Amino acid sequence: YARRGMKGTGLAAIGQAAGVTHAGVLYHFGSSRRLLLAVLDERDRRFWRETAADWEGRGGLDALRQMPRLARWNRDNWELAKLYTVLEAENLDPDDEAHRYFVERRRRVRRRIEGAIEEGQRRGEIRADVDATVKADEAVAFMDGAQLNAMLDPKVDLVAIFESYAAALVGQIAA
Repeated sequence: YARRGMKGTGLAAIGQAAGVTHAGVLYHFGSSRRLLLAVLDERDRRFWRETAADWEGRGGLDALRQMPRLARWNRDNWELAKLYTVLEAENLDPDDEAHRYFVERRRRVRRRIEGAIEEGQRRGEIRADVDATVKADEAVAFMDGAQLNAMLDPKVDLVAIFESYAAALVGQIAA
C-alpha cells in the first residue's frame, strides 16, 4: 500500500508478499476494506504505543513543544508514515473505503491539540483570545503538509521544520 496505494495493490500481491494465497488473505480479513482498516489500525497502534509517553500528563505549551517528536517517529518509521499519507490521499471522497477512518482520526488529533491549548489557557500560559479550534486545525494542516513535502523532496528536513513550527506556534500563542 505504501508503494502503490490501495487502488494499485491487489489482494493477490499482498498475499504473495505475506507468503499466503489470495484466498488466505480473504479468509483472515474477509474483504479488502477490512484488510485496509486493519493495516491502518496497526499503524496507529504502533504510533500511539511508541509516542504516548510524549503526550501523557502534558498539556498547554509543553504538549505543543512535543510536536517534533511526532516528526522523529515519522522519520524513523518512514514506510509507515508513507503508508498513512498515500492511503489518506486515496480516501478523500466520502464514498472511499477509509474516508470515515481518516476524518475521525483527524478529528481525534485536532481534539488532542485543541485540548492542550485549552489546558494552557486554563493555566494562564496561553492567551485567552487564542481560538483553540482554529489553531488546532492549523497545526493538523501543517503536519499533513510538512509530511507530504518531505516525501516529495528528500532535502526537506521534517524534524527541523516541525521544530521551527512548534517554536513559532508556542511563541505566537504564549501569554
